[in-house]
Amino acid sequence: MDFSAPEIPQVNIAGLPQETQEQAAQAYAAARKQPQDADAVGKLGMLLDNYHRSEDAELCYRRAHLLAPAAFKWLYYWGSLLLREKKMGEALPILTSALRLEPEYLPANLKVGEALLVAGKTEQAGKIYDGILKDYPDTAEAYYGLGRVKAALGDQVAAAELYRQACQLFPTYGAAHYGLAVAYRKLGRIREAEEQANLHERNNYIVPPLADPLRDELRALDMSAAAHLERGVQLEQVGRIDDAIAETEKALELDRSLAKAHLNLLILYAKKGKAKQAEEHYKALLAQDPDQFPDASYNYGVLLFEEGKFDEAEKAFRKTLAIAPSNDAAHNNLGYLLEREGKLDEAAIEYKKAIEANPSSRQAHFKLGRILVNQQHYAEAIEQLQQTLTPVDEDTPSYVYALGAAYGRAGDRAQALHYLEQARELAVAHGQTALASEIEKDLERVKSLSKSSQLWRETGFGRVAPG
Repeated sequence: MDFSAPEIPQVNIAGLPQETQEQAAQAYAAARKQPQDADAVGKLGMLLDNYHRSEDAELCYRRAHLLAPAAFKWLYYWGSLLLREKKMGEALPILTSALRLEPEYLPANLKVGEALLVAGKTEQAGKIYDGILKDYPDTAEAYYGLGRVKAALGDQVAAAELYRQACQLFPTYGAAHYGLAVAYRKLGRIREAEEQANLHERNNYIVPPLADPLRDELRALDMSAAAHLERGVQLEQVGRIDDAIAETEKALELDRSLAKAHLNLLILYAKKGKAKQAEEHYKALLAQDPDQFPDASYNYGVLLFEEGKFDEAEKAFRKTLAIAPSNDAAHNNLGYLLEREGKLDEAAIEYKKAIEANPSSRQAHFKLGRILVNQQHYAEAIEQLQQTLTPVDEDTPSYVYALGAAYGRAGDRAQALHYLEQARELAVAHGQTALASEIEKDLERVKSLSKSSQLWRETGFGRVAPG
């Protein structure tokens, strides 16, 4: 590799986003004026990196490193850029050199592991990830990386467990859900694979938040509308809603036509319960293109629902489905609104459509099962409710209770007792004492009845369940 100092690249300022041109011009002038100053040259590289001028940024990082060879940051930025550009042969030695300067910097360790893995150096990557987990046992990305190592070595059982641990640490980790889906499919666990594939699709680009001060320093220089929008998304993912709103509003100040900013602000303001502001951004989206943003209509519908404006919410969900017929959440919510109006057959149709769009939708299976129980279609209801039993979480006790109740109303005393006892144990395990007490009452009632008694089929037995 050529480690000779390159010249400072010529920068076409006019080709950068308009809102960043003054900032870039100042950095460019400083680097040209002080070509031997690593910080001035490196800062120009950081700006160019942010604005996707990768080749020019690489030249600046290389020059900054040669001017200050003991500075970790220039090697780190340089290697990270090459890694993003998929230039593994070049990235690996640079990141390895950076790691020698700062061996405890977790993001650099993860990047070295990634570079080794993609370069086919699987066992070396595994050692890196093992080392990370020894020092940082709660690092979801290291579990994911080690899962990829095990998958590459053909050990799908170990890979699945590592992916599962990554998802447990960060439940919306899209890539880990994808890895788990692939592993489950190879292990013949098809239903679980489909569930994980759906979770991947819903969380495709979400990654765990990782403390990386150098990355934050780099991104802070990016003053483009797109950067503010992206920072807003990242802040929302870690629950900093007010900060996310501030960043997204800044993006909109810079570019009033930024539809994604309007959409995100609709969602963010809805989360804060600020209906007026959310409605403003919904109307702004409709003014741009009323048929382009199904998420806008859906989230606006949720907001209207929470305000008790059910007729308007129904219209919003129907509008969502006119644009995106496979939106299972919209089918679910529309089904619920129809159900509360007593339109059970229409509601059942919506729940079935939700299940077609997302077979792992526990809520849709449950709600359809509840309707079928009320219509005395017990066998079909039980089939639906059986789909709600995994994964085991705080909702599972109620779902198991509902299944036990369905067996009870169908007259199957043995299965009713089995699932009611299981539901009670799960409720106790999850600290749901009120639910456990209700289940206990039904258990005692079932035990007191003979196998031939029909009385319990004619009562309100087992009506407590999630709505």
